[in-house]
Amino acid sequence: MAEVPKATGLDFSDKMVVIVGGILAAMALAVLNPVLPSIDKALSHSPADSSLVRQLFGFTSLAMAVGAPLGAWASKQFGMRRMLIVASLLYAIAGTAGLYLNTLPLLLVSRLAVGACAAAIQVMSLTLINTRCEGNDRAKWMGIHVSVATLITLPISPLSGVLGRISWHLPFGLYAVSLALTVVLLASARDGEGAEGRAAAAAAGADRGSILSWFPWHYFPLSLLLGAMTFMPTAYGPFLLAENAHMGPAGIGLVLMGGALMGAGLSSQYGRARRTLNSHQAFAFSFTLAGIGAMTAALTSSIPLLIAGLLAHAIGVSWFVPNIMTALGAKLTAARQARAAGLVKTAHFLSAPLCIYLKDTLLGNSGASTAMLSVGVIAFGMLMLMLVRMATAGKAEAPVPAK
Repeated sequence: MAEVPKATGLDFSDKMVVIVGGILAAMALAVLNPVLPSIDKALSHSPADSSLVRQLFGFTSLAMAVGAPLGAWASKQFGMRRMLIVASLLYAIAGTAGLYLNTLPLLLVSRLAVGACAAAIQVMSLTLINTRCEGNDRAKWMGIHVSVATLITLPISPLSGVLGRISWHLPFGLYAVSLALTVVLLASARDGEGAEGRAAAAAAGADRGSILSWFPWHYFPLSLLLGAMTFMPTAYGPFLLAENAHMGPAGIGLVLMGGALMGAGLSSQYGRARRTLNSHQAFAFSFTLAGIGAMTAALTSSIPLLIAGLLAHAIGVSWFVPNIMTALGAKLTAARQARAAGLVKTAHFLSAPLCIYLKDTLLGNSGASTAMLSVGVIAFGMLMLMLVRMATAGKAEAPVPAK
């Protein structure tokens, strides 16, 4: 039987992919948010157009749902380095298209390409962590991946807001940053590609089972709900601030920056927290904070409480991705990590367009407050389920041991 590659830790190039992959995925969504109301004013001429503007965010997430498994497949067929070079180049081309596009349909098409490329790159980042790290080192790098991706929204969100005050087109120029990754990959050594291909072939030979038999399928709906709780406020939060607090792009960007700073601070401590908390306890903490924040933002008429609620929600969701991916990595062999990560991220990204569509279809133009209220209900529902799970599981799951 072929030997499955063992965890060896991340080298310098791996760490760069892990960090940059998270940044590009965060930018795929963060750049757009502060100028969504401005795009709505400029390009919307009917309620249907307004729905399409909201789907600029949703379509990006929908493309990410497709790009996640596509990235795992392309990496296997053509090699990780080649796939990352092409994806980072297409990301820049499609992202900067917003500088000159003035029609909603074409803008939506460009967002599809951005989302697919961002997800493909991020899945490789997560796969590297789960295949080359173990124990607390895995939890630590999952936290770093999320915290760095979140921190990048600190300058991006307000910068996008400031540029949006000049023209809603200008923030799209920020997507050219992915060309830096293209250059780094082109300059990197190619000697590892043969070894990488041999390792992948060995792993595939060691595990030919169908994904239907070994994938923990309760992770798919869990990831779908985590995505709903994360992306719904991201899509509707700017509209809530514009409607209830009368904020412009710059003010919205500052609030998003505050949420990113606090969320990054907590996610950077995820590895340390997992030394004493198991994944169920970490989820319970996250659901509580996210639910309180979403409910507060939805129900309050006070501007300070509205901002506080959005910030609390941003802190609460910061452990969602590292927690589910760390738990998933501990359950599977190295040969199964890429496919599993692609499937989990597919559910995560699919949640945004699905929830926006259901909200607009079932509730119509009920406002951003209704969307936030729905997030709060989901969060507290998940908290109840997690408390039941903790009570029935007892101490079956231990915290992550230090390496």
